[in-house]
Amino acid sequence: MAYKPKTWLEKLADKDGLPKIIPLEERFPCYNALRKMGVAVGDPVVLVNPREVAALMRQAPPGRLITLVEICHWLACAYQVRGCCTLTAGIFVMTAANAAAESGGAQPELDIPFLQYFEGQR
Repeated sequence: MAYKPKTWLEKLADKDGLPKIIPLEERFPCYNALRKMGVAVGDPVVLVNPREVAALMRQAPPGRLITLVEICHWLACAYQVRGCCTLTAGIFVMTAANAAAESGGAQPELDIPFLQYFEGQR
């Protein structure tokens, strides 16, 4: 039987073990980005589910640009922690955008204005 790669919609499904709150360590790939946002080693950070990121993306008003830093700030506030892993959040932004494009508007919950997102600072 041939391997069938997952679709973007399948990748958007919730992951087991997430959300997870863990203390920040220097060996984390997102350490430098979180450090620039004021998170210190040992502070709690959250790893979220892709659907939570997609839900935040849907809430953006038309014409408003929101950054990955803002998405992470909102998620950190929602979980009452110091930061959100920018690496997983960025991957989930890409996953949500590709799932929205893949669905072609067939699923209203994926009506995401993904062209409004920018990963840099303002």
